[in-house]
Amino acid sequence: MTLFAQAPASRSRLIWIAIWALLAVGLAFAASSLSWSDVLNAALRADPLWLVIALLVNLANAPLWSMCWRCLVGRSLQAKPFGVVRVLAVVLAAIQAFSVLGGGATAFVLVTGRLGLSKMAAVSLLALDTLTTGLTKTLMVGAALAVLPGSALLRGIGAGLLAAAAVALGAFIAFSRSRERLYKMAARRNARVRVWIERLGDMTSHLDVVRSPARLGGAVFFMFARRMCEGLAAWCVAVACGIPVGPEIILLAVAAIAISTLIPGPPGHVGLYELAVVGAYQWVGIAPETALAAALLQHALFLVSVLAPGALIIVLDPGFAGRKPPPA
Repeated sequence: MTLFAQAPASRSRLIWIAIWALLAVGLAFAASSLSWSDVLNAALRADPLWLVIALLVNLANAPLWSMCWRCLVGRSLQAKPFGVVRVLAVVLAAIQAFSVLGGGATAFVLVTGRLGLSKMAAVSLLALDTLTTGLTKTLMVGAALAVLPGSALLRGIGAGLLAAAAVALGAFIAFSRSRERLYKMAARRNARVRVWIERLGDMTSHLDVVRSPARLGGAVFFMFARRMCEGLAAWCVAVACGIPVGPEIILLAVAAIAISTLIPGPPGHVGLYELAVVGAYQWVGIAPETALAAALLQHALFLVSVLAPGALIIVLDPGFAGRKPPPA
């Protein structure tokens, strides 16, 4: 629990409070310059059919994430597919209702209590999940910047991010295969250094997924599919609002959302999410009122799709987090 629920240092907390305050001031200033009647009219004119489709697309989040976890854990994950989806539906709701740390604590409790993994296996799974998420977000941001029209500098940064992700992945794969070399290196060092090198060697025993191209590729594929569902939902909302955007702009919007969710913020990333989407649409000249209407609808549908299933599971099964999985 302490691994995920540990409170940040007071200095870090003050820094984030200052960042949130600046963002709040910026959002308030931007909001004061908008015509809210136009925002409301743009939202009310949205095609409800496309909004329903966007909601249904967002519901694929937990099932795709469960497939990613099955690739990461392999055969040691004995729980039935629907059981994993239920766990992740509750984790998604906790992340949006509280924070990433709250979602991490919830995930640890449910993975050990409902899925039957040991504490070490749970920590390994959540660490690999974080690695896969970070790699996917880096690839998405790099790809979005690489195809962004009108800025050679940003395209260069995008290409650099893609190259950096490839190098980092290659280095991590090499590390996962270095157990014997690390142990041999440790044997030639003094006792204090030997302990740390041996710990690095022990870590590689939990990285068997990295040594399997099929499992690692599957995990990245399903995590990327999760993000693409967000992009497809964003495209549906854009169509509903009459916004003429191409695939590269949707990719940019999803990449902007991915960056905004890396910043510790209020529950559901309210404000940061809208800022990211509006910024992406403003880049291509969409009217700010229409862009904000699309951002608000897109975020609302996403929150409903992740909060409602998790809340429904807890309401129908109040002891869900405290029960052990049934015997196989």
